[in-house]
Amino acid sequence: MNTTVRPPDAAAAPAWVAEALRVPVTEAQVERDGARLSYRSWGEPGRPGLVLIHGAMAHANWWDFIAPRLADRYHVVAPHLSGMGDSGHRARYSTALFSDDVMAVMAHAGLGPDTVLVGHSLGGSVALTAGLRHAGRVRGVVMLDSPVYPPDEPSPFDPTKAPYRPKTICPDYETAVGRYFLLPEQPCPQPFLLQYVAHHSVAPMRGGWSWKFDDALFRHFDVHESWRELEALQTPLAVIYGERSSVFAPPVRRYMQALAQRRGWPMFAIADGHHHLPLDSPRALCAALQGLLAGWPS
Repeated sequence: MNTTVRPPDAAAAPAWVAEALRVPVTEAQVERDGARLSYRSWGEPGRPGLVLIHGAMAHANWWDFIAPRLADRYHVVAPHLSGMGDSGHRARYSTALFSDDVMAVMAHAGLGPDTVLVGHSLGGSVALTAGLRHAGRVRGVVMLDSPVYPPDEPSPFDPTKAPYRPKTICPDYETAVGRYFLLPEQPCPQPFLLQYVAHHSVAPMRGGWSWKFDDALFRHFDVHESWRELEALQTPLAVIYGERSSVFAPPVRRYMQALAQRRGWPMFAIADGHHHLPLDSPRALCAALQGLLAGWPS
């Protein structure tokens, strides 16, 4: 079986994407509690830290179009959370465990307490947990389309019953990549971006090709109540969401807006953005982060 494949041709990428992919990136690994944690980094060590945390069943390469545009001012690090991407798998998972993994990556990369955590979807929950669990080790937390339901309206999402299909073994790379799709499904205006993340989502295994994530992740996931963490959080927080997001439901928006107003947290929408902001609105997301981080947290 041929396991050597090439990523999508950068010549087919929009000019701004091709430029981002030319920015030097390094890869490293650290082990914590028996699991290998891989991560990618851009920018010069010694600059303020910026950690980009991907969502469920995703990986660090989701940030390859975003991170280079922030590396002129920050040492940007994007970890592969355990059970996903190029990191090792575990017997059980939780946002607390993921947050401890992020701290291990930060320490290995030399990031200090001036670091801001930016998390998309599940990654936003991880960043929230880290901001509470490791208060003082991070300067701020940014949640990207990461819903927190109010206590009187429990989240409709039960991780143990998540609608992820069990992994199938595909006969070849092309079949595996061809079956890749976003969940929740949504438009992706730049086909190259979807092809790129799909390429980095698959690997040879069990005589064929399949997706890198641990398909037992949510069967062995310890559920917690995010609203308790949100209301207890003292680390500065900012919330960015997609105007057309299918998961940032009205109850979430009302609850988080009311809390943000009381606490003085910045909260705003990406116009026409859906849930997967790094793919559907990458340039707008970069601009939003650059603008936010220019004066926040003060």
